[in-house]
Amino acid sequence: MARIKPKDKLPQLQSWDEVDLALCEIAEHTRAVEAIQHDMQQTIDDAKLQAKDASDPHAAAIDALSQQVKEYAERNREGLKKKTKPLLFGNIGWRKSTKLVVPRDAAKIADIVRLLRALGWHDCIKVEPPKINREALRTHPIEDIVKVGVGVSVEDEFWLEVKKDAIPAAETEV
Repeated sequence: MARIKPKDKLPQLQSWDEVDLALCEIAEHTRAVEAIQHDMQQTIDDAKLQAKDASDPHAAAIDALSQQVKEYAERNREGLKKKTKPLLFGNIGWRKSTKLVVPRDAAKIADIVRLLRALGWHDCIKVEPPKINREALRTHPIEDIVKVGVGVSVEDEFWLEVKKDAIPAAETEV
């Protein structure tokens, strides 16, 4: 049990026996608090399980509908004038995503680290063991990143965003 520092002045104990009885009372109160906290945690765990069971069908429906929206948008992408399509209940669109592809081979990583040091890009190197700092490397031009041996993958990723305030409140099923 953790140490406790009393906060206020209370009547003073007069003997070691009284101190021992006070410790006994503290132990009783501690057990009561722990039992209450255990019951609370059990209630929280039960509520989490009920919420998960109740929300799983909705999450599955969201995944299925999102996939359908993505497939339709991909099929009809040529007709869009911009990367974002505003709709009544939300927006869909694409954003450019750049991913750095660092080789897994230790020898290739060592070669890249040597090149980064030669270029003076010390911020792109994590020390012990020498690794590549992807976030720092992203700050450099893509052409230079490719020259040091790190692959770059640029693709348009689909996204959707629901306007929650535009959806009327639905009655929940119990």
